[in-house]
Amino acid sequence: MTEVANYSILFAVTGLILIGISIPLIMRKVPPNSFYGCRTRKTLSDPKIWYEANHLPGKDFCIAGLVVLLSSLAMFALGQNVDSDYAVGTLLIILLLSVAAAAGHGLIIIKRM
Repeated sequence: MTEVANYSILFAVTGLILIGISIPLIMRKVPPNSFYGCRTRKTLSDPKIWYEANHLPGKDFCIAGLVVLLSSLAMFALGQNVDSDYAVGTLLIILLLSVAAAAGHGLIIIKRM
């Protein structure tokens, strides 16, 4: 396997992890806690706010994970002749922008609550 294929697999696994982490939040299965989810004074003060504040950003993080996963699979399938530094840089930028967009949207949602 090429370096690009190895990096593509690594980023695909990262996308799957993002999706896996987001599913319990989307399904409202994570109770208020101090480890997992969007933990602010506001969200920890009321379970109703907690579940809503984690449900909507959970969807965003699932979408971010899908974007990373699909980008990684595209790089795996189409990028075998691409320089490995370019492939890693591209996938890293996609990962960072996706996660930043999901986190930023989550903060906007929480401020509106």
